[in-house]
Amino acid sequence: MDSEKKYYAIKDVSEITGVNSVTLRAWQRRYGLLKPIRTDKGHRLYSEQDLSTVKEIVEWLNKGVAIGKVKPMLGKLSPSFGDDQNESQKAIRNILSALAQLDAVSLDRQLIQLMKEYPVKVLENKIVRAVIHEIQQANNPLLDIQSVIWASVLQERCLSLVAASRKRNKKTCILMSFDEQPSSQFWLKSVELSELGYNVTILPKLKGRLTPLVPLLNSWSDKKVVIDGDNKLPQDILSQIQQLLSATDSDLLTTGSINAIHPELLEWQHESA
Repeated sequence: MDSEKKYYAIKDVSEITGVNSVTLRAWQRRYGLLKPIRTDKGHRLYSEQDLSTVKEIVEWLNKGVAIGKVKPMLGKLSPSFGDDQNESQKAIRNILSALAQLDAVSLDRQLIQLMKEYPVKVLENKIVRAVIHEIQQANNPLLDIQSVIWASVLQERCLSLVAASRKRNKKTCILMSFDEQPSSQFWLKSVELSELGYNVTILPKLKGRLTPLVPLLNSWSDKKVVIDGDNKLPQDILSQIQQLLSATDSDLLTTGSINAIHPELLEWQHESA
């Protein structure tokens, strides 16, 4: 090993790039996109060049290139899409087919594979949003039951990934939602935070006072509060959020339609940054 070069453990690469360790291993084993060196004990070590490669892979995925076709694109300036954009359409069709058959097992199997191969933000932008759009068509006779199956399987899969990362993640944060039915974005956000190295305390459908969270947050060296939601918040809840941030000096991040509904939340984010 070159002692003058800086190397990163797989956990550090995940935190820096937002790509979880399962996906990094899949990119190496299945697609040959990365070639980390190994320690005497067999642990992977990644170079600065590996980090650049991971970031470039994510860029190609965001441009629509399928993971199986990224390798020859690395180092090129512009994509040659060909049939690559059809890959995400194929994944969408397969998911919709499973939902049409109300087949939760097949749906879960597909999500497992997709979440191994794609960072969560790419998955959300390229596939999840399209699936939700199709399910929610007014003329869909299976809308209600498909929505339930989709929400339950996605939630289970995300919680499984978050739970698997708890022992290795050291940073701490709270992810909360006041919506009666947290969105797919809420559960995917929990995975995204986990991929960034956070041990996430997940609080969906939150009701009641926020005061009991003060001692918990103040016991942490990392204090981060993430709020996801798509509905208007009562004034009392807004006041409690502001008091919670003030009492704990926590960083705030908000996602979803509440950013447009409550622009003051964006101001509080700047204040806590």
